[in-house]
Amino acid sequence: MDVKETTDAVHHELALAKPQNHSPTGTVTLLEDGEVVLIPTPSTDPCDPLNLSQVEKWVIDIILGCFAIFSVLLTSGMGPILATIMAYYNYNPQVTDLMTYPTLFMGIGNIMAMPLATAIGRRPVFLASSLILTIGSIWCAASQSLESHIAGRDILSLAAGQSEALCPMIIQEIHFVHERSSKLAWFSAIQSIGTAALTIATAYLVSALGWRWWYGIFAIASGLIFLFAFFTVPESAYPRPTDAYDGVVRIYHEGEEVAVVKATEKNRVPLDYDRYKARTLTHRLRVFHSHARDWSKAAECWKQMGQCILFPNIIWVVLMNSVVLAIYVISVTEFSTILSSPPYDYKTTSLGLVQGGQIVVSLIMVPLLGYGGDQLYKWIARHREGLAEPEVRLIPILIPVAVMIISSVIFGRAGSHPFEWSPWAIITTYSGIYFAFIGIVLVGYTYSLDSYGERAAPILVLICSIRGFISFGISFGVTKFVRQQGYQSAFNICTIIAGVISAFGILIFLYGPKIRAVTMKYAVDNRTVET
Repeated sequence: MDVKETTDAVHHELALAKPQNHSPTGTVTLLEDGEVVLIPTPSTDPCDPLNLSQVEKWVIDIILGCFAIFSVLLTSGMGPILATIMAYYNYNPQVTDLMTYPTLFMGIGNIMAMPLATAIGRRPVFLASSLILTIGSIWCAASQSLESHIAGRDILSLAAGQSEALCPMIIQEIHFVHERSSKLAWFSAIQSIGTAALTIATAYLVSALGWRWWYGIFAIASGLIFLFAFFTVPESAYPRPTDAYDGVVRIYHEGEEVAVVKATEKNRVPLDYDRYKARTLTHRLRVFHSHARDWSKAAECWKQMGQCILFPNIIWVVLMNSVVLAIYVISVTEFSTILSSPPYDYKTTSLGLVQGGQIVVSLIMVPLLGYGGDQLYKWIARHREGLAEPEVRLIPILIPVAVMIISSVIFGRAGSHPFEWSPWAIITTYSGIYFAFIGIVLVGYTYSLDSYGERAAPILVLICSIRGFISFGISFGVTKFVRQQGYQSAFNICTIIAGVISAFGILIFLYGPKIRAVTMKYAVDNRTVET
């Protein structure tokens, strides 16, 4: 049997894959002879999503980013028009449920949809989510009671939750390790810039057309995203042997290794059109793919969630996401109160313009943490004889952590003593806290996905759902907490907690390889490991 014949065994003889690499999961040889190794190793199948062209991948990233824009806007962008809606419902205190419950239902949506995506494929779940987001928006626009309005927002929030977990998982599955940070940064930037711009426009739009058309316009936009996604976002799930996540695929026949498949940026694995079908429009438009359907994987995803939440490094990532979200929720809830009160007396439209700072910090994040993170990852690998470890991804987190701590302290002091501080102290630190939020989320995603590539779904569910539940809990207690403690004390408490949790990152950085070695048997398929 020659090498060409044996490449087909990647998918027909995965059960014969044998352990060869005793390094912990996530530790890979990224550089070989000066070339970047493609990890995961793409197969010879033209329909493998890793074999998509860069143009196709960019289109997918942009579509996912646009879906995230409308998801976040419809669930969290109501702030500028909340007063208008309060007046419409005669200042019914239950109106606040329109703001608080969406984060809860986004978390529930993740828990429901991600196991389903592992069972039937990413494409059908994403398309269904896009459609439900559209239907939910129409429901809210046509609602005739506050209760119906709340129910419609809960439904669309179930779908919007996929912007937090499913979208990053699709991006992870179509891109290689060495470019993952920059692509996730672009996804986050598209979402942040688009959401900020449309949040600014929201006050003007509602003033001109009314709040129902706010839903109506974005329902139309969401519907267009569904149509574009139907034609451009393929199924990203693809069966790979575990060795592919190490940068090689070892192929066995009758128990004997007969070939080693490796790919680099300059020397890719040639596509095999003899044994595989070419990617066609029919294949692209198919909603369900046989290789992505396995109902047992849904239960397996739940089991893996229970295992992964016990990994010390994943616990730390979840806590970091949660604490920075807590600080951001408090700042986003209170900044308008501070700026609209004396001595600043900002108007509603001016408060919307404050969101413009998020556009600036998003543009900073892409080169600094996105491309910068990928370049640092490759640079350190180059100085370690090509060896790369996920803990390198944690080094850039020092920047958003420092920004978070400094911004939190200043925001609290400026909020408590407005006559002693310029309004720019609030505006700048509010944007700084947002930068810290998206930066820590980005680094946490990249580190977790690099560490446990085969456990992307359960890990993303854990991060996003727990973060959403915490946000829901915080939203109910923010006003009381700030009223009792005052801005300065409240933010000092949050900063201390954030600092302590951040400090544990030193232990994760130092002992990460050992943690990954110990947890590896719960995080990979098709092989065992010597630890």
